Amino acid sequence: MFFTVLWRGLCQALGWFFGLFGCKRDGKFAKCVWGLFATSGSIVMTLFALALLCCLGENVYNRWFRNHYCDDEYCYHSEYVNRDIYFHNTEDGKGYIYNKRTGEKLIRHIAWIATPLGKDTLVCYSDGKKRGYFSKNTGKVIIEPKYDHAWVFSDGLASVDDNGYIKFIDGTGKVVIDQKMPYIPNMEGYVFHGGYCVVDTDDGEQCGLMDKKGNIVLPLEYSSIHPTNDFKFWRLQKGEKMAVLDSNFKPILPLTECSISIGDGTIDVTMPDHTMRKYDMEGTLINDFYIASVRMLEYEKEEIIYRDNVVNKVDDELSEILEESYHPHATARLRAYVAGDGYEGLMTADGRKVTMPLYWEIEALDHDLYLCASKNGDKVIVNGKGEIVK
Repeated sequence: MFFTVLWRGLCQALGWFFGLFGCKRDGKFAKCVWGLFATSGSIVMTLFALALLCCLGENVYNRWFRNHYCDDEYCYHSEYVNRDIYFHNTEDGKGYIYNKRTGEKLIRHIAWIATPLGKDTLVCYSDGKKRGYFSKNTGKVIIEPKYDHAWVFSDGLASVDDNGYIKFIDGTGKVVIDQKMPYIPNMEGYVFHGGYCVVDTDDGEQCGLMDKKGNIVLPLEYSSIHPTNDFKFWRLQKGEKMAVLDSNFKPILPLTECSISIGDGTIDVTMPDHTMRKYDMEGTLINDFYIASVRMLEYEKEEIIYRDNVVNKVDDELSEILEESYHPHATARLRAYVAGDGYEGLMTADGRKVTMPLYWEIEALDHDLYLCASKNGDKVIVNGKGEIVK
């Protein structure tokens, strides 16, 4: 009926228009023009109807299917907060918190969220301008977005930027720690781990450690402070010196110029002379000279060996023979061992140290002569006694 009425309307309009110029309705020209306009109009209306159907289908999908049945497999921009509540993000930054069980949109216009650590239940979120917190259990706002900057909850506390100063709040939004610390842009931290938080000086150059009562348990004089995964030990750095403390901040290893790595049951220390030491977790020295690996050193002999090299052989006939020469290789008397930071030293085959790990790379020149390079590329020649040959 729609296309019939459209056809008749077009015919009448075209008939009246071309009648003004004396064109007859039954003429070939008029029929051709009428057919062309009717077909074009039908195509345009069909495309318009399809566009409307696509928009309607997308709207129905967004309102019903994606909101009610969407899961991680189909919703690339979704992030589950718990079993029933998820955050659906959008490209325009106007995401929302949705309760899949009740079908209710709980919070609208969310730019991003940051889930808490451990057993904390408040999720930090931004509305594009300010930051606040909502419950990951109910999806309802607990602390309205009113902070310029805010961090995740951990150990029951969260840090917020309140008018340019860092303060720590509890789950109700009450300020429990206020040390008048200014907010430092791009500074990491402000999060409690194992009951302590690393805090920085106003210029961000040094740091210390604060407990959950706001007490400074380690002064703000260190370059870095890092706990182990179980928070039983702390590794401190102050300039070129490092130390290890236990959970009660008693020294296991005092501040010493070295590099420290805390492993599984041992403390590995690389000294300034690149030697490696190993201590147990009580600070008792296990061994003061560890190495990473040992490699053989080979050199080229002065003699030359010649041999024929067949280039091509077709039907048992040699088409070309080239003469090849090379220096045979031999093994040097000493070995190269690798110690801390990749530095190398010389040792005998039975394991006796000849030189300290002073060199970045060692190669043999003769049976008992070695070319040793520093890290900047300078080289010296060392004999089998470890003495530099001048």
